[in-house]
Amino acid sequence: MLHAALVHSLPGRARFRVPPPELRGCQTEELGQYLSGVSGVNSASVNPLSGSILIYYDEGVLSLSGLAALVGNLDLPPRKIGKEELAEPRRSPYSFAAGQLFRLFCPPQIRPLLTVFTALSFFYRGLKSLAALRMDVPLLDASAIGLSLLDGDYRSASTLMALLKTGEYLEEWAKYRSRANLAEKLSFTIGNVWVRREDGDAEIPASQLEPGDRVVIRTGAMIPVDGRVVSGSALVNEASMTGEALAAFREADHSVHAGTVVEEGEIVVEARKKAGDTRFQKILALIAQSEAAKAGTELKAYELADRLVPFSFLIAGGTAVLGGGLAKARAVLSVDYSCPIKLSTPLVFLAAMREGLNNGIFFKGGASLEALASVDTIVFDKTGTLTRAAPALDRIIVYNGFKSRNALRIAACMEEHFPHPVAKSILRYANEQGVKHREDHSSVTYIAAHGIVTAYQGKRTVIGSRHFISEDERIDISIAQGDEAKIAAEGKSLLYLAVDGVLAAVFVIDDPPREEGPEVIAMLRALGIRRIYLLSGDNQRTTEGIAKRLGVDSFRGELLPDEKTAIVKALRDRGLAVAMVGDGLNDSPAMSAATVGIAMKEGADLSREVAGITLRAPSLYPLVAGRLIAERAMKKIRSNIVLAAGINSALMLTGILGNRTGSASMVLHNLTTLMLSLNSMRPLLGREARP
Repeated sequence: MLHAALVHSLPGRARFRVPPPELRGCQTEELGQYLSGVSGVNSASVNPLSGSILIYYDEGVLSLSGLAALVGNLDLPPRKIGKEELAEPRRSPYSFAAGQLFRLFCPPQIRPLLTVFTALSFFYRGLKSLAALRMDVPLLDASAIGLSLLDGDYRSASTLMALLKTGEYLEEWAKYRSRANLAEKLSFTIGNVWVRREDGDAEIPASQLEPGDRVVIRTGAMIPVDGRVVSGSALVNEASMTGEALAAFREADHSVHAGTVVEEGEIVVEARKKAGDTRFQKILALIAQSEAAKAGTELKAYELADRLVPFSFLIAGGTAVLGGGLAKARAVLSVDYSCPIKLSTPLVFLAAMREGLNNGIFFKGGASLEALASVDTIVFDKTGTLTRAAPALDRIIVYNGFKSRNALRIAACMEEHFPHPVAKSILRYANEQGVKHREDHSSVTYIAAHGIVTAYQGKRTVIGSRHFISEDERIDISIAQGDEAKIAAEGKSLLYLAVDGVLAAVFVIDDPPREEGPEVIAMLRALGIRRIYLLSGDNQRTTEGIAKRLGVDSFRGELLPDEKTAIVKALRDRGLAVAMVGDGLNDSPAMSAATVGIAMKEGADLSREVAGITLRAPSLYPLVAGRLIAERAMKKIRSNIVLAAGINSALMLTGILGNRTGSASMVLHNLTTLMLSLNSMRPLLGREARP
């Protein structure tokens, strides 16, 4: 979200100030266009250099307080990133080193001309900063080089530039390696997809998709290919492509993109490319989104670094005026606080993200990493989260003359379209029993936290929770009353199937707690988590049994998605930092309301898209590793800032008091930056990490 502050307002006009580094990391043009399109806003302009957002608005439609709330709650669209940003540095280390050595030891006759020519690029960047009234590192570098040239010291100027270019090259190489390592780890895949054929829908591996295939995508599923909608309509979450949080309406002839998620509806998409052709672009988008989601700590580090640059000029000027001369002023200007702070901070986050992937957890940027470090309360969903990722169908109880095999066939036919652990348990049981479940129904509709509706062989057929079947569909389930009490006492869950207004069967789902659950909860408490809650849509008695076995602080059962969200919001209103851990479509709103959302590996595509963190292993142990990584990353960032300030202050002081040249100061400064960068990329976890 934007850290925006209202700095000035007139009737129909308001100016907001945002930390410049925050705006420089996003697509400011898209941000301005979005604000201009808001009802009541006449126009909006964004200046990333000054951190200014100027908005003209209609007071009859939008109040000043409403406008301030709108700006303050905006999510920044991530900066676009191209393939070249993941490409290797254009020059190899050997050719780069050879070029710098030639500049240092070229024939004396051409050295002045070559030095002045090389300095032009530094002067250009410095003049740009000066024109924008910015006291930053490019201006600092240009000043140090300019003083050397004015003093006729071409060797020192050449050495300074060689060291500066070496520092830039090391920064470029470090970022490339961090991004490349991260990209190698981000190997997510889409499994099977449904393709519309002339003889009906068929399920095939996504890897077999060819251009022209027509893919059926339903609620909660990720779109596997770039393509064109040929039929149907849906709301599509395109946050992974555009950064826009609101779902976009897509219907026939609209384009859709791989990696986006259908929030609601059903569409048939004609593929333009093979599924694998967009994989690299999705990885790029994820890395861009991650780097754009800067943490508050990173933004503060950038602001601190920028604020320290003017002090370098003041100290250098004071040194020259008080008799130190140009040589000592150059020694001071050759040292700055900004480089080590600005380079080491994002490297810590990139290294932490890579280490997280090695330990089964994916952080979508520094913001989610910082959020997990601050969390003091964790709210868990039950099914597929604190319980096993693969609940088992224990048995089927049939009523009103239905046969268990036929009831299983109908349930499997409906559930196969939706990625939820309970649905998978029914499909697994059907396969074990050799029950074929061909397409004998019309389109299916998923109702979040309730169930599924379809017309099976012309009869309205529903499957879902007790609340859905009994209260929403008004189907008499009194015949199952005795079985319900017995099954609840066993700590098991029930799924109800009704056909043509009559209860056909209940499916008994055995979903015991994860074996690692009690240990993980104990470990999280040892890491500073003070409150652990369990929320579930399952019945209260079953939820209570699971809660007692796991040792959570509090629990609630029989909750709808909006009720889960309300509980999370209430906890945040009490000033708590809340992580919401879930796996299903119905957990997505609560994840969005939390300080940070955490999705399970086996969860629905939408829940993984909404979450700031995803567990990439079918276990809760990565959550413990993630907490450790987050805490230690924040500690390392703080220690790097202290070290950078201390070492560079000492370099400045010794440069003033001693006889060190600007070149020597630059060497020591670059060594400091390199040391902190290498420290930033060191592993954060020791032997206590669990895979």
